[in-house]
Formats: sequence, C-alpha cells, structure tokens
Amino acid sequence: MQLLKPDTEEMMAAAKRYQGQGNAEAAKMERNKLKNVRKIHGVYPLIGMVNIAQMPMHMVYISMTNRLAYNFEVNPAILNEGMLWFKDLSQPDPTGILPILGGIVSLMNFLTTRTAGSDSRFRKFRKFIIVMPLLAIPIQMTFPVAFNVYWLTTSSIQLAVMAMFRSDRFRGYMGIPEYLPGTKLERINTKKAAVSIDN
Repeated sequence: MQLLKPDTEEMMAAAKRYQGQGNAEAAKMERNKLKNVRKIHGVYPLIGMVNIAQMPMHMVYISMTNRLAYNFEVNPAILNEGMLWFKDLSQPDPTGILPILGGIVSLMNFLTTRTAGSDSRFRKFRKFIIVMPLLAIPIQMTFPVAFNVYWLTTSSIQLAVMAMFRSDRFRGYMGIPEYLPGTKLERINTKKAAVSIDN
C-alpha cells in the first residue's frame, strides 16, 4: 500500500476533482483505474481488516491466562514460580511497571504504524486513539501479572517485527522491492538515478 501511495493519492485527487466539476464519468474512470492498479499489484486496502481475526485468539489467550490466575488448582506453580519482582503471577503487579511498559509499547506500536500518520481517516482520530493505550494502564494495573506479561510480550514482538520491516537491509534480504514496476515511485526513483549518474 505504501509503495502505491503516490499513485493512489493522485488518482483519488483526480476523481474528487472530476466529481466536483460534475464530470461523473471521468471520476468513475479514475476510480476504475485505481482499482485496476491495486489489482495488478495485489494491493487490497480491506485486507488490513484481517487483523480483526486475531481478536478471537487474543480472547482465548486472555481467558486461559485468567483461568490460570484465578484457579490455582489448574496450575499451582502460578503462585510462586514467577520471575524478577513478580513471583506471584496471579496478583496485580505491585510496582505497576508491567502495565506502564505495556501501555508505552502499545503506544509505540500505534505511532510507528505508517497508515496511522498517512491515512486521512486515521489522522482524524489520531489524538483519541493515542490516548487509548495510556487509559488502559490504570485498568491493567488491576489485572494479574500473568496477563501483563502476555500483553507486554505480544506487543513487543509486534513492535520488533514492524521495526525489522522498516529496515532497508531486512527488506532487501526478504526481497521486498523499493518500488513496484510501472508506478509513480518507480518513475521518481528512475529519474533520481539518472540525475545522479549525469552528475
């Protein structure tokens, strides 16, 4: 989506301009052109909604964690085999460090999401969404340490994966191109390369 962004923005702006001029046919052509470009490169914005499918998995893990935390007979080790300062995984973190770290990592995950800064829909709600991980901190302070360890771990892994995909070296290793063929980004990069060769 990011690699197609210059093209999609240009086509959406053209469609909006034509619509404003009352030229519905030209606006429709621009929208169709946008659909075709996305189809050619296999870019489907709604595929991001697949992330919602992770919610049932999260709910299962959270319910398992709660079951272990509140039913000691299932696994008595949860009472005394923690680590560092949290020996009892069934109790809330007495220092509040884990919920605070979890809130900070969740906030960093949001802030480092490219679509959060570039998509106009996200920009409208950005200030409200930023507050959500911070509001969750006092709530998570009442949860068992086991839940906060789970939340911090999954959020940290997500942050690490996102950071890796922003690294040019990692993207090159994974074979992710700098631009897609036939796109505006390719033309811009080709032009820049030609200028630098001439100089």
